[in-house]
Formats: sequence, C-alpha cells, structure tokens
Amino acid sequence: MHAWGAAALALFVLLSSLTGVLLVWKPTYLKLVIPEARVEFEPEPAALARIVESIEAQFDVDDIGLIQLATRDFPLTKVTLAETRYAYVDVEGNIVAEWFMNERWEEWLYDLHHRLLLGNRGLTIVGFIALAMMLLVIAGVVSFWPMRRGLRLGVRPRGTEREHLLVTHRNIGVFEALPFLLTLATGAVLAFPFQTEAWLLDPLRRTQEYSDSLIENLDDTSGGDSGEWLPAMTRALATFPAGEVRSVTVANRASPYRIIGVKQPDEWHPDGMSRVYIEAASGYMDVRFDAVTLPGVERAYHAVYPLHTGKLDSLPYKLFLTLSGLVVATLASLGLVCFMRGRFGARR
Repeated sequence: MHAWGAAALALFVLLSSLTGVLLVWKPTYLKLVIPEARVEFEPEPAALARIVESIEAQFDVDDIGLIQLATRDFPLTKVTLAETRYAYVDVEGNIVAEWFMNERWEEWLYDLHHRLLLGNRGLTIVGFIALAMMLLVIAGVVSFWPMRRGLRLGVRPRGTEREHLLVTHRNIGVFEALPFLLTLATGAVLAFPFQTEAWLLDPLRRTQEYSDSLIENLDDTSGGDSGEWLPAMTRALATFPAGEVRSVTVANRASPYRIIGVKQPDEWHPDGMSRVYIEAASGYMDVRFDAVTLPGVERAYHAVYPLHTGKLDSLPYKLFLTLSGLVVATLASLGLVCFMRGRFGARR
C-alpha cells in the first residue's frame, strides 16, 4: 500500500514541497523586486488610517474585501478586491502594483501550490491528497517498525542500488514523519476551511457563553467622528492595549461595520484575529472578539495558517520549514526511484 500510494503521489509531493519552500520566502522576494517594500515604517494608527482612506478613495468600497496592512517588517499593504483582483499599496497610499488572479509570478506559484491552477476544484484535490498522504506517512512509519534496526545504517546512501536508496528513504522518512504530518494536517485544514469550521467551531459558537463573550469590554463611545478610521483604530488598540492593527474590512453594502483586526502578543496569525466591529455611521462598537481568550480549539484553528506558511515572525521557523520541505522533496524523489527500479527493473 505504502509503495504504490507513494509512487502515485510522489510527483505531487515533489511539486508541493518545492513550491512551498519558495513561498515561505515570498515576502523576502517581494522586498527584492518592489522598492517600496524596503522602506522604514512605523505602523502607528495615524499612518495606517491614511493608507486605508487612500485605498477607499482609489477603489469602489463595494469592491474592497480584506485589507492586510503594512507592518515594520513588510511595509506594503495588500488589498483583496472583487473578482479575484488584488493590489499592493505603499506607505503613502499609492498603488504600486495591481493584478488579476495569478498574473504576478509569486501569485502564480501560490496558485500552483494551493490549487494546482484549477480553482476550487484543485483546492479540493489538494485537500484530499493531503489526507491521503497523512495515511501513507503513518503506514510508512508502521512498515518501518519491524525493520527499525536499519537506523544503524544512517541516512546517507551507501550506493545507488535500489536497496541502498530504500534504506535511506526509510530512515529519513522516520525523522521527517512528524514535521511532514504537521504540514499535511495544516494544509488539509486550509484546503477545507468551511468544513473544518462547521465541524470544530460551529458547536462552540452556538453556545450562550460564546455569544456573551463578544459583547464584553465594549466601549460606550459613539457619535461625532468616532466611526472614522483614526478614532476607530485608536479605540481598537484601547481595548487591546498591547496589540498592533494588522487588517481592516471597510464598511460597504455588505456590512455597515468597519472591522479592525488587532494582533495581540500571544497571537500567531499575522492578520490579527482579535477584532472589533465599529459601525461607520454611528461609531458604536457592537462586537469584540478577543482571540487570546477564545476556546482552545478556535485558537488552534487560528494557528493553522501561520504554522503552514511560516508567517510567525520567526526566522528559525522559516528555516525549519525550508529544511523540512527540501527533505520531503528528497523523500519523494527517493521513493519514486525505488518504486520504478523495483517494479520495472524486475521485468528485465
């Protein structure tokens, strides 16, 4: 089972691991090719408010989805627009790049990794492959156990014969099993986000205790300019004092709220899962999500994205994912070579 399944999926794993390694370093690449991504920037509310106001002035607000704001480490704001359009905006609020779908090279690479360039159908395929690979990894570890004494032979091939390559594949695979399972599990969740939320989170969110937590610690400010971006961001930071504003959603026909995402020190998600909903017209703060005090299951769900993508503001973790991806690519190559030599070499 392990050999046949791994051979069928080896090319996909090779593709996915190599593209994943490159995508870990996507912000670094963007800094190299976009000069505006290399400037110094302090993400104070006044500066962020000016950027958002500039975005609202340049795009139809009904077309604006999520705005991922500039940070100290990456001073470009990414705007998600309707009809799979996107834009990068600099710290002065100027548009420095605008594209459709995967027109940019790094976005094409992401689409290949995440959806196989096949849209939602590709996303589903990737999700099922990740689940299948989890079973194969477990099967591989189980099949290794009776031959565990082979670890004494190390991970360096002692020759190019199939037997030597198979020992190397097996021994490397045992050490890589846990990191690979982490990548596969988080990838599967990202491929099936709605199904995961319905299964894990919906029962929690329907409880009275959860609903009550959303209206705790709201401020009573309203009227005047309290719903404008600068006052709204200042109020969001007042309710999460140690946080940074990382993302916003504008008020439009879809929602009357300015939704402000704040990243607290104990959060991992780069967009900030602690959020306040402030009505743009009246300035009322109606909802407050504190991501740090959410149930453990939901906090774990929010950690999936940064764990899979390496967006943890941690160079050692990026290096860990890079090494893990290269090891997985090596395993896929070794497994495929061993399978081909075993099946087709035996027929000669």
